[in-house]
Amino acid sequence: MLNLRDSKLKSILTSLLTASEAREQVTNHWQNAQKSFKSSPLVNSQAAETSLLASYTYLLGDKLYQALTEVSGVSADFLDRIWIESAANTPEQSGLKFNLETKTGTLGLFSVMNPLSDDGHLVSENLPTLLQITAKDAELVFTQAELDQLSTIIKVLYTADYRFLSIDDTVLQPIDQLSFKTKYDNTQPLTTTVHVDEPGNVQLSMDIDPNAVVVGYQILDDAGHDWMDLGTEDLTKTTFSWASTTIPDELVDHNLTLQLNLRSSNNSPALDELFVTASNNAILMRQLPGNGHYELVLPNKQPLTVQVDPKSDTLKLGYPENTIQIIELNKQYPFIGDWLKQVLPKKPAFN
Repeated sequence: MLNLRDSKLKSILTSLLTASEAREQVTNHWQNAQKSFKSSPLVNSQAAETSLLASYTYLLGDKLYQALTEVSGVSADFLDRIWIESAANTPEQSGLKFNLETKTGTLGLFSVMNPLSDDGHLVSENLPTLLQITAKDAELVFTQAELDQLSTIIKVLYTADYRFLSIDDTVLQPIDQLSFKTKYDNTQPLTTTVHVDEPGNVQLSMDIDPNAVVVGYQILDDAGHDWMDLGTEDLTKTTFSWASTTIPDELVDHNLTLQLNLRSSNNSPALDELFVTASNNAILMRQLPGNGHYELVLPNKQPLTVQVDPKSDTLKLGYPENTIQIIELNKQYPFIGDWLKQVLPKKPAFN
């Protein structure tokens, strides 16, 4: 399905490209071929379009493999054991599966899903996970030399903007810009109380963190009954208020309490856990300018930053060396892996 007489395609085939160049050039050529294919009055077949995508996916796999042969840190012997399985299922969906030959058979490593699309990303199959490397008796299927080379391969694919979508995939991904969902503790909601002196009008207001997100509230009387439906709420950037004009006689001489549940950096268990973990390792955690922004200055003088973002409901990490992977920083500072293990999105206490 490839027109090998095409000059641009010949250039791709014969040029030594980086992983990033390979993705860009093969993708652009496939998109142009696809447009031509779809506009042809002679071809109107999904099967034919799928075959076209399969050809270009296979080509991209070969060019990525070629790019890896030029990378320092990946031996020829190791690459000889790796082979790439190419597949296309529809005219828009394809994949490249990286496999490793071992003494006991073929081991699937990871896949590049939709490698020719903007949403191309990595999915792990048997790469090491956080739970594996932080286990007391960690047993990995790879030798240290194999791990180092797999780490390098993933770094190369990241230069082509292929990324894992979840922290749960593997520890062979950069810690910089790592982001995951977190949980907020509302077991002690913010409260304010007003005494009802007469029926009719009542208002309760509370100042809130401008970066916080209101996730729920109640208007409770002394007996714990909720009167929220009697009024309406109003939310500004810094204030939450509730007002009613229909307070009944039965509430006179009683108290009404506004209980407000928020997502904010002030009630993030993951952040509290990090503070405790860092303190136990004699590392200072300090707040930076900007709400919910913190950093740990590690003994190597490199700061690990943490940003709690209630609006996106995420916790995001930052690190100056943007290629350093979780597995590498954990090797230097095991407490980081222990902390991450405690706040993994799949951890029941934190989701």
